[in-house]
Amino acid sequence: MSDADNGRRDDRACGGLADRMAAGAAVAVTAADAAKATDHTTGTPLGDFLAAAEGCTPSQGIGVVKRASKLAHHPGVRDAALAGDVSPNHATAIGEELEKLPQDQMSSEQVDRAAGLFLDRAATTPPGQLKRATQKILEEVAPEAAPSPGDEAARIAAQRSRAVKDRHVIWGSDGEGSTWFRGQLPDLEAQQLIGTLQAFGEKGRRAERDEAEALRARRAEGAITDSQYLSARLELESREARSTAQRMADALIDMVGLLGSLDKVPSAGGQTPRLVVTLNYQDLHDALEGTIAAGVVHGATGEIPVDAGSLRRMCCEAGILPVVLGGESQVLDEGKDRRLVTGAIRRVLEVRDKHCIHPGCTVPANLCQAHHIRPWWDGGPTSLENLVLVCRHHHALVEPDRYHSRDQWRIVVDPDTKIPRMLPPERLKKHLRKSSGDPDVARTDDPTSRENSAHTLEPSAGENGENSAQPALVA
Repeated sequence: MSDADNGRRDDRACGGLADRMAAGAAVAVTAADAAKATDHTTGTPLGDFLAAAEGCTPSQGIGVVKRASKLAHHPGVRDAALAGDVSPNHATAIGEELEKLPQDQMSSEQVDRAAGLFLDRAATTPPGQLKRATQKILEEVAPEAAPSPGDEAARIAAQRSRAVKDRHVIWGSDGEGSTWFRGQLPDLEAQQLIGTLQAFGEKGRRAERDEAEALRARRAEGAITDSQYLSARLELESREARSTAQRMADALIDMVGLLGSLDKVPSAGGQTPRLVVTLNYQDLHDALEGTIAAGVVHGATGEIPVDAGSLRRMCCEAGILPVVLGGESQVLDEGKDRRLVTGAIRRVLEVRDKHCIHPGCTVPANLCQAHHIRPWWDGGPTSLENLVLVCRHHHALVEPDRYHSRDQWRIVVDPDTKIPRMLPPERLKKHLRKSSGDPDVARTDDPTSRENSAHTLEPSAGENGENSAQPALVA
């Protein structure tokens, strides 16, 4: 290409070519389906043939055929897609809307005019919003076929009834450590869910803005040093970089967590999380220490492998239900569910910490998780002196490994005020500016300061003193 051609080139040229090729493929699929080509040659319907040939599921293969038929539904729309005048997604959406029109009450000229009006709107309207124009286009091209107000009310009622009937949510494991969800809800209920998710997402954005402002203010007041500010700001930027889809996923997780923390989960669903101990106690203890693989959690999608770190975080506020098994694994006795962090301790924690204790984090206490400074599996008691509130994100940063050898964020307790705080890892400090008056740099470099950290915190009796005597057994 010449320099002049290169200067005029942009991604739209490649995108337009790809769209035209996709439209051509859809037209070919529709032609093959109409001719029943694969039925005659292989004895297999085209949807199933595509599934076998492309390595997809039968439902995906059938979906390809259905979408192709909508794109090629009207000759004018089909030709516009082949010419690159509209995208395949627009052509498919227009085909769907044309199918909804009462074509048996319309002339071919009226249908062609409706297709033309849809094509005109496609230039400025996203595919998913074209359906909003269907009623107006019908009233314009065939007013005699447009439903009366009474008919429209009946149509809306019937649409609502179908939507309620078709509601569903399904899920399954992808085999790679994730669970997928798929489903649909009636519009009214869906808007409630979407609005709630967006509210949680916006709350997260506001919290990030407030956290950034609080960090700047605390640095200006001298409450935190430059190194503390920069380390907290770097960590905050990782959360600010989340995509909208990631924020909505986190919002759904926060919604479920809030229900659990408020004891709003019905008894049929149980408390979240709940671990049913059906293994040798020593095996559980060893798994939490990391000396053996943590094992699996039995969930709705089957057995889910869980690493030791995740299991330790789950156990911070989990309920443990001891189960005694016989030689053939039959249940001989089932103990009483015991929660590590009682309601009384939780309330005091919320009053003391008010929010996540990570520097500048403003996630409120009711959305935080209780964290054992010295893990209960390491002999740490479930007492106020050994607990702090951290948000879900920061919980993963402070959970210690078995040998306390990883350079990570850690919690220290002021020996005078008994107020806990988080200190950054040494490897992060190497990238930050340090001032000679930085108390945290001096303190964390001083070996004696580590006596107050999670690594050497001594057990102490708390509100539930029996936990101090046998923390692991009760937990």
